[in-house]
Amino acid sequence: MIKDIEKELALLLIANVENKQMNLTYKEVATILTQKLGRPIDAYRNLNKPLETVARACADLNLPIITVRVIRSNGTSSKMAGEGFHRIACELKPEYKSWSETDAWRNENKLVRECNDWGKLKAYVLGEEIKVVPKVVAPIVIEDPFAVWLSKSTKLAESSVDKYSRAVRTISQEMLDQKIISKPIVEMDSFELDIAMALIAGNAYFVDKNKRGNHMYSNALKQFRYYRNTEDINENSGNTYIATITNDTSIPETERTAIVQSRVGQGQFRKQLMDKYRGSCVITGINHPNLLVASHIKPWAASNNQERLQVDNGLLLSATYDRLFDSGLITFDKNGRIFLSSFIGAENEKKLHLQEGVQYPLLVNNKMQQFLEYHSDVVFVK
Repeated sequence: MIKDIEKELALLLIANVENKQMNLTYKEVATILTQKLGRPIDAYRNLNKPLETVARACADLNLPIITVRVIRSNGTSSKMAGEGFHRIACELKPEYKSWSETDAWRNENKLVRECNDWGKLKAYVLGEEIKVVPKVVAPIVIEDPFAVWLSKSTKLAESSVDKYSRAVRTISQEMLDQKIISKPIVEMDSFELDIAMALIAGNAYFVDKNKRGNHMYSNALKQFRYYRNTEDINENSGNTYIATITNDTSIPETERTAIVQSRVGQGQFRKQLMDKYRGSCVITGINHPNLLVASHIKPWAASNNQERLQVDNGLLLSATYDRLFDSGLITFDKNGRIFLSSFIGAENEKKLHLQEGVQYPLLVNNKMQQFLEYHSDVVFVK
């Protein structure tokens, strides 16, 4: 049951708003309520609880918090918000938690001024029968950054964006359940992701599911890989793994050095590619050594130690095209024909002098073809 002080407080504030009067201080409210109730009302000891009750009644009735009209003093704006207002406002409207006390007060005061129907609150405090519509609290929606990125970066329909986003989460959980991976895909950096995608691509359950799903799951993972490469570039990614190889005494020291150097396209791996392609980029023909990168076809992270050193798992590319290839924006078939991702865009294709289907002298053999097929199936994003 509502108390008389709470009823008179609510009616006072309703009249204050409807008559477009100024805000009331604690002292002014206490003085008026003392006269109405015929007993002394202390400005601070007796008002906090009634103010909270009226505020909660407003929230229950889907009304702005009318108690915002009670202020601390007539001083500066920094002292405008009433005692306890911000605390109860944050509880009733969680979005205010990230607002300053003054900003929250100003916004709620604006909502109160704009409200033209306080009939429900008046009926409530007078004990009249009213139909209270429970306040519908919208669930807190945590946006999936990958879905947001897809919406902004692609022309996919909303339904397709949702489908890809859910596909990544589904595969992540299923692979975790099968202990194929040890952490959720969305928590992986680009290095970890390349390792995970190699493991997932070889999983019989995934292969069957992906086939039945018309390759939707592999496409979703490739989209996620490209997103991770563009949004989460981490120079230290993979350092722990590199340290493991460096300290692995079961691998001969010379081989260990070659494996580590191959990660950044140096050492034996680079020398073999320079010899194979006569020191020239396979796309542009550029032959300045400082502009050339020894690129792995199957990503270094996804390869085993033997594959990391195989010349058949590499291409010699100038820096820009290395980045395109590594990101999955271009790929090649067994005949050396190039395929272009839609993410490049027509204008950039012209600037890069790229054209779908043009053949390049990749010198493909059977082993290299297998690596190119991996790149097309697991890395290339259409």
